[in-house]
Amino acid sequence: MSRNFIIGIVAVVLIGAGALYILSKPAAVNPTPVVQNQQPLPTTSVISPTIASQTQPKPSATKITVAKPVAPASIVGVQMSSGLAASGAALNSVATFSPAVPTIYAVLSLKNATQRTQLSYIRYYNGKYVDSKVSHPSKDGAKYFHFDWVLNAGQTRTSGSYSLVFYVDGKKSQTVSYSIQ
Repeated sequence: MSRNFIIGIVAVVLIGAGALYILSKPAAVNPTPVVQNQQPLPTTSVISPTIASQTQPKPSATKITVAKPVAPASIVGVQMSSGLAASGAALNSVATFSPAVPTIYAVLSLKNATQRTQLSYIRYYNGKYVDSKVSHPSKDGAKYFHFDWVLNAGQTRTSGSYSLVFYVDGKKSQTVSYSIQ
């Protein structure tokens, strides 16, 4: 046999063995995924220490403040009165009014009220509905608010028992009774 023939057979055997090895090699457990349309990574630049100290903010202690929840608005008291003080408080607290009193006030003492706080009442006479009203304080933090009933000239009020049911933002808050005698 010729030497070239033996070299040819050895080459075929080696090539065949290599192909066999490649074909019999187990697949990788975690093959690297092929990523297409990959965006280039941003390049970084080196800043000199002098420029860096001028453009980079220095780390400092950060104080975190947490807003305290604000309690909802409430009516903490109601006084019936025939007059108002300059502060808006009831001038005198009474439970019985004469039929000729010019104005009757229901003065509400408020807590945590804002201009958006909805204050309302329903008024009853001897247990029957008379009227109702909805209003808002004129400023945030108002301490007093009042509803009033003004007597028209030449008229008198109907004698009997009245009750007022007050609401804050639609929720029942206080009930007060008064009488006209």
